[in-house]
Amino acid sequence: MLDHAAEPAVGYVEVGEVELYYEVRGSGAPILVIGAADEDAEIYRGIAERLADTSTVVTYDRRGTGRSGSIGWPTDSARHADDAAALITSLRLDDITVFGASAGGIVALSLALRHPTGLRTVLCYEPGVFSATEDAEALRVRVESAVQEHLRSHPQDWSGATEELGRAAASSLPDTTSLFSAPPDKEWFARRTNDNAESLIRGDVPLTRERFDPDAVAKSPVNLRFAYGTASHPIFEQIASHLAAIRGEKADAIDGMGHLAFYQPNAVTTYIRNWT
Repeated sequence: MLDHAAEPAVGYVEVGEVELYYEVRGSGAPILVIGAADEDAEIYRGIAERLADTSTVVTYDRRGTGRSGSIGWPTDSARHADDAAALITSLRLDDITVFGASAGGIVALSLALRHPTGLRTVLCYEPGVFSATEDAEALRVRVESAVQEHLRSHPQDWSGATEELGRAAASSLPDTTSLFSAPPDKEWFARRTNDNAESLIRGDVPLTRERFDPDAVAKSPVNLRFAYGTASHPIFEQIASHLAAIRGEKADAIDGMGHLAFYQPNAVTTYIRNWT
């Protein structure tokens, strides 16, 4: 948290039968941040506070996460996208930039395809669209098998399943024990995401099986960008590059970034501002 940062305005938006918790900071060009299911609004505080110097920044807990309701959850990216669109409409935001990370990037992509009106730019950072390439799909199958095997022997051990997910995803990488390893002095983030481990396993793992119509991606009227971190698992560069190529573009590389965007708020803030 930045020392000079003001506390956000907080509230709830009713979307059908469920309430979504949100936070708003700053003023200026609007930005919506969408995280993975285990990443609530608090996880993105560092990024939101930095962006709030020049923008109106909205963070929220997705359906099934943290302080938001869980009726109708687990669900697919389409419903999560509808939730995000309802939040945007309720807050009367227009010409908005959306940043989605990991499975939040899947939701952001779905938002761009289902609700393009009023969106300025949609930035998908390492979206887990593992159907994009054969290598990515093979990794998804290995990771999901490891998760399911763990849950068979340890029912409802969501934290343990998350650890297995991280280890399985990083098993092919040298000197990496887990995709979710916390840098020194960042253990608080790991504890916070661990509190939402069930949301990740039951909510987001199924999203990584989803497929998107290449024609719809190619023709989206939204300025749709796909990005990856140079210090992340190479499969995410492959996915981002494949999705960007559908639109005849190159993926954006963020130097030194790993998969978990909230660990490097300065780099993420710079990237978002480049497109706001």
